[in-house]
Amino acid sequence: MKKTRLATLLAAGAVFCASSAFAADSVDLKVIGTITPVACTPTLSGGGTVDYGTIKADTLKADDYTVLPEKSLDFSITCDGNAKVAVNAFSGRMGSTVGDAEATNGASTIPAGITLLGDVTTVQAFGLGLDGTKKIGGYSLKFDITSTKADGVAVDIITRAGLTGTWFKSPTGSLVSKPSYQPSWAATGTLTPVAFKTLANKLRVQAFINKASELDITKPIKLDGLATLELIYL
Repeated sequence: MKKTRLATLLAAGAVFCASSAFAADSVDLKVIGTITPVACTPTLSGGGTVDYGTIKADTLKADDYTVLPEKSLDFSITCDGNAKVAVNAFSGRMGSTVGDAEATNGASTIPAGITLLGDVTTVQAFGLGLDGTKKIGGYSLKFDITSTKADGVAVDIITRAGLTGTWFKSPTGSLVSKPSYQPSWAATGTLTPVAFKTLANKLRVQAFINKASELDITKPIKLDGLATLELIYL
């Protein structure tokens, strides 16, 4: 505030001096400044990388999908003031999910029979990239609904469809959905997003590999999943 006020006085003084020297008919005075909203920073442990290491080709199922072990990362949000936020997740590897047609966020309903993060039916995932023109597989993301704390206090995960949907308690903490859902956090037993300065949660991740018969496993194939978790200020 002090800087804004000083800049205004100096600008006005300079204009008035010029007005006196050149006897202009009018002068312009600008009052400027910036109101900045609270800023929040999301962080993932391990640099945000889920590493499945080396997967031997002979462990892949020839005519079925191979589900890899579940992994987890620490997810946190730090804000410089109290803020209410939701999370919007979208794929950076569009067109690569093994499943039906992708939504605009890259989510696809994967083939029946694949269980990811405990989901058995209507499982949705993002893609693991392409090997040439072949789809490598997919992966799903969920917030752990048992480990969420805002400012050190346990909270519920709530979610809504898109930007205008009605909030409801999330039964699974899913981040990958078709259509896109946006998780947020609320005081236990409520459905209104809560403001916080710090949030801590676990992010669960699980991937699957396409049928070996659909891939060229005579050469190395790199899993190349990429998702962006975007904060939406409420």
